[in-house]
Amino acid sequence: MEKNLSDTYAHFTEKDFFADPYFQEWVYNPTDEIDNFWKEIIAIFPDKKGDMENARTYLNSISFKLDEPSEDEIETSLQKHLQAVQSLQSVQPAPVIRRSFSRNLTRIAAIFGGVALITAAYFIFLRKPERLVASTKFGETKHVVLPDGSVVDLNANSSVTYDKDWKQGEKREVWLNGEAYFEVKHINKDTNDIQPREQFLVHTKDVTVTVLGTTFDIRQRRLKTEVVLQSGKIKLSFADGTAKEMIMQPGELVSYDEASKKVATQNASAEQFTAWKQNKLILTDPTVSQILAYLEDNFGKKIVVENQSLNDKVINGPILLSSLDDALFVLSTVLNTEVIKSDSTTILLRSR
Repeated sequence: MEKNLSDTYAHFTEKDFFADPYFQEWVYNPTDEIDNFWKEIIAIFPDKKGDMENARTYLNSISFKLDEPSEDEIETSLQKHLQAVQSLQSVQPAPVIRRSFSRNLTRIAAIFGGVALITAAYFIFLRKPERLVASTKFGETKHVVLPDGSVVDLNANSSVTYDKDWKQGEKREVWLNGEAYFEVKHINKDTNDIQPREQFLVHTKDVTVTVLGTTFDIRQRRLKTEVVLQSGKIKLSFADGTAKEMIMQPGELVSYDEASKKVATQNASAEQFTAWKQNKLILTDPTVSQILAYLEDNFGKKIVVENQSLNDKVINGPILLSSLDDALFVLSTVLNTEVIKSDSTTILLRSR
């Protein structure tokens, strides 16, 4: 039971889980080993949990009648087919097959037959529209135009998933990992009378944003989701149900902490929050540790300050994010440290 997790499951969709034989074995014939394997998958890819749960539901709703023949019937049928193959290929007489082995062959065939039937049932009855994924690498941003003409600007180390085609009369949905800025195209200009078919929904692991307005930014990092509304109106719904739905107004920042299950609201400058679009980092009275966390998330490097007391130091003013080196230069100048790249993944800021 060896699988390359990063290559195999990183981009799996609900459809892929449904058709995966090992996933089906987890649903129908779970063992401790199989259960631990899929729990590890959920821990590594928590954003796949919803797709996996949906696939399990579909699989559990499908049942097949198993008509297992007797051992004599198995033996007779197997020998008959072996003789047919022998006559066609002019091979040596077929060896005698032990009944225990033939029974195992039948069970193996039944398993793979079930897999084929289940997969076929999915494509016939439960097939979903093709989904597209737009993603960015560390240190990269991307401009994405959605099927309805709405626009998404993706920050570094982020992705959005959406259906390739959005049919008229159906709600529009996007799934986000990381951070993105949305400019949504209106179907109904009256934000007080948005119908279900006119909705535009953005899902993160913990929060769903129902768009009633136009422009907003969502950041989902380090067990924390933050939403800033620049214009219009949006509604927030929380996945765990511990917080009530809320309507946001322009200039508000709402943050949800997954660990504490708490929601906090404050006034914020949307322009500062979305300054990453102009390759700038503008935070209000940020500590060094907050700045380093942001740089780590966007550039994929571990940044360590040798003098731990500097982590609580507050820094004002914008920091350019056009490159990691530029940001580190500004930090090292302010903190009077030197930048040491100890290896390909770790950077040390050492006091001069």
